Amino acid sequence: MKRAMLTALVGLLLALPAWADQPSSDKEALGKFCSGAKTTLDMNQCTNEMLQSADRELNQTYQAALRKWTNYPKVVDQLRHSQRAWITYRDADIAARFADTEDTQRGTAYPSAYNAYQSGLERERTARLCEYLRGASYGERDRSSCAELAHHPFIVPSAP
Repeated sequence: MKRAMLTALVGLLLALPAWADQPSSDKEALGKFCSGAKTTLDMNQCTNEMLQSADRELNQTYQAALRKWTNYPKVVDQLRHSQRAWITYRDADIAARFADTEDTQRGTAYPSAYNAYQSGLERERTARLCEYLRGASYGERDRSSCAELAHHPFIVPSAP
C-alpha cells in the first residue's frame, strides 16, 4: 500500500513540470526585444526593456495570485513567504553569477548580461506563479494563458 502511494506521488511530482507554463527562452526574449540592436548601447537599452517587462509581468502575476486566493489566508501568507524567499534566492544567485566582475573588469556588455540573466529568472518565477492562478494543486485546470489569467477576471475559489 505504501509503495503504491509513493509511486503515485512520484508520478504526480514528475508530471508537475509538464503542467507549468514554460517561460520563453532567453533567445526568444532577446529576439523579441533586441532584434534590431546593432551596438552595445542598443543591447544595454533593449535588455533593460526586457528586464522591465519581465519584472512587470512577474508583479502582475503575483498580485493576481494574491487576489485569487484572498479567501484563503494561509495560502496567501505562504505565497508571500515564498515570494520573499524567492527574491532572496534571486538576489543571491545573481550575486554569485557576477561575483568575479569588479567594476574595473566588467566591460560594456556587463549591463546586458546582468539584465538578461535577471530577466530569465523572473520569467521562470512568473511561470511558477501562474500555477497559483491555474489552481492545478487544488483540482482546477484553467487552460488560458498566464497573461490572460493575470489580466482578466477569473473565478475566485469560495471560502472554506
